[in-house]
Amino acid sequence: MDDIDDPFIRYRYLGFIAVAAVTAYELAIKDVMQRFADEKHKALGELTRAKFSRLNGRISLNDLKRGQIVCFGRKYLVKFDKKLLEAETIARTAREPSIASSYGNLVSWRHKFVHEGEPPTNATYPELRSAYTQGKEVIRCMDMALRR
Repeated sequence: MDDIDDPFIRYRYLGFIAVAAVTAYELAIKDVMQRFADEKHKALGELTRAKFSRLNGRISLNDLKRGQIVCFGRKYLVKFDKKLLEAETIARTAREPSIASSYGNLVSWRHKFVHEGEPPTNATYPELRSAYTQGKEVIRCMDMALRR
């Protein structure tokens, strides 16, 4: 990224990376929910596929908690919160960035780029890459919480 001199191109490139990263998150989240629902009951699996076929960037932490996870029952939301807190504690102990903040930043950068045409000018490529890596922990916590 350092060899791209034009800031217009550099920031657009970062915006496209944010879009691709959040798309990967969306697909992983759908996979986690569909696997969980299929294991519960075939009909629940079909309902889950229909309901969440198009998340379209509605995967903020609040969206996950209030719009997706809680649909399977409050106990799974409690498990998710517990797993996320454990992961945050481990990250903090290792002096790594906050998992929730990293995830939220990436989703926010994608949203601003897609809906407002505003690229993430306050982020560098290494920060975006780090946010993606840290943010994947949110999905791992969701996967661990949505188990019987």
